[in-house]
Amino acid sequence: MARKSLNILLRWLISMALIAWVFYKVDLSKLWQTIIQADWFYFGLSIAITPLLIYLSSWKWQVILRAQGIHASGLRLFWLYMVGYFFNTVLPTNVGGDVVRAYALGKSTGENAKAFASVFIERFTGLTALILVAVIAFFAALRSLWDFWLIIAMAVSVAGYLALLVIIFNERYLAWLAHRVPAGLLRKMILKLKKFQEAILSIREHRGAIVFAMINSFVFYLAAVVNVWVSALAFRCPFTFLDALIITPIIMVVMMLPISIGGIGLAEWAYFFTFDRLGFGGAVGLSVALLMRIKALAVGLLGGVYYSSLGIRMDQEVRVAETTEREIGAGDVAGEVKYFSGFEDVMRQKKSPLGKYADIVIGRLNGWLLIKYELVNLFCMPLPGMIGYALRQIGFKGLLGGQGKGTVWGRNVTLRHPQKIRVGKRCVIEEYCSLSAQGDEKSAITLGDEVLLGRGTVLGTRNGTVEIGDYSNIGANCRLGTTTRIQFGKHVLLAANCYIGGAQHKFDRLDVPIMRQGYDSKGGVVIEDDVWLGAGVMVLDGVTIGTGSVIGAAAVVTKDIPPYSIAVGIPAKVVGSRK
Repeated sequence: MARKSLNILLRWLISMALIAWVFYKVDLSKLWQTIIQADWFYFGLSIAITPLLIYLSSWKWQVILRAQGIHASGLRLFWLYMVGYFFNTVLPTNVGGDVVRAYALGKSTGENAKAFASVFIERFTGLTALILVAVIAFFAALRSLWDFWLIIAMAVSVAGYLALLVIIFNERYLAWLAHRVPAGLLRKMILKLKKFQEAILSIREHRGAIVFAMINSFVFYLAAVVNVWVSALAFRCPFTFLDALIITPIIMVVMMLPISIGGIGLAEWAYFFTFDRLGFGGAVGLSVALLMRIKALAVGLLGGVYYSSLGIRMDQEVRVAETTEREIGAGDVAGEVKYFSGFEDVMRQKKSPLGKYADIVIGRLNGWLLIKYELVNLFCMPLPGMIGYALRQIGFKGLLGGQGKGTVWGRNVTLRHPQKIRVGKRCVIEEYCSLSAQGDEKSAITLGDEVLLGRGTVLGTRNGTVEIGDYSNIGANCRLGTTTRIQFGKHVLLAANCYIGGAQHKFDRLDVPIMRQGYDSKGGVVIEDDVWLGAGVMVLDGVTIGTGSVIGAAAVVTKDIPPYSIAVGIPAKVVGSRK
């Protein structure tokens, strides 16, 4: 894990160093003049070419999938390609865009190996065409583009391509490795790669699909050349199609080197260097690179919107939950322990600060949902008066799992995992309330119609559910928390400062602190219709309070209460009946 973090850090440093170097070398005043004098016709034409490039790639992907017996609509694959842009450009992480789109397709079709193999074949055929074109272009312009680092980059790319050929398409080589590598992580990786290889080699019988993929790849790179040519013309550069034919494949090969995050910095350097060496000026090359980056970001943002609708949790689903590493302090308990709070569990995991924050507030690292969450909290949550109420009503609709008409939200309400929270019509959630549905996908908070949550009330669940029935009124500073279930019927009335607990801490072991032993549940708490709990009442786990009952102030309910009873005391005892 430490090695992976170091690798990501180094790649970010390389990206930042390349960006800094390019902007140090370029004449900023000349760069600005180049940008503001852009030709808007060619600028618009450059933007229009982008969806064509995505369509060509998704079309090739569709043909390869059909050869494997998987039928997916072209429109869906087009959008999944844009999701790949989202992870590669808008949200550059150690989870690549190809992995995400392959995983999404595999999850929907049930053909994970074939989905990943199709992405590999789609990429590999494109890589083959690119390497051929790039090598020809490089030698054609060797005198103009002679540079030590560029030669190294080209050599590494070609060597990597040849190594990939040997590993993937030589069945004996992987079989030989699988028998000689000792048991462990490396052996597991080789066995997985062998299954992957089998799925890839199965397409050899469909030569028509391979031929189409190669033709499509050459057409794609021709369109990519046009893209660079038109983009250069947008900045009034005397750039010919032949110049673009030489520059484009070389730049694309350099950008594939896995030494930066999402090609950030590397792309800018490649454009700056090649344009400068061919005599068009580094300012023009950097302007073209920035235009390409803006187009990729725009496509990525649209892909992020689509990704947010898929319900995929890359951080939780792609990685196996049982292998999540956690940081354990020297004085704490290691091993299989249950953390007292979801916050503590997340904060101990070896993730980035952004990943931890996203896990706490929205449940997963989803860029688009996180942006919406932050915007609502920044601009809507603290605003007083009518404007604040109106903005919160609009903003919360995009965050919650569901919201009925006429619901009113007070200031500074805290939401955790809002997509698991559903609110009915004409509800009132007063200031400083907290609704937290942390935990797995089963966690949920549901408020019926016309529910009132008093100021400072807290509803919380971890891997459980809280359901409040229609027309119920929860007084100020009440606390409802469960790991299993809390269920209210209709017209339930809670006075201020009540506590409803749907679980109890285990305490049977002496060698493990109580807060690390987890929870024991008797099934949660059920409060039926038309029940009134006085101020300060506590209801413990496993209790059902029958319809029409009244519980006196400060009572502690530890056993079931029959319908229409009047109960008081610690522990609560039935002292009368409303009948």
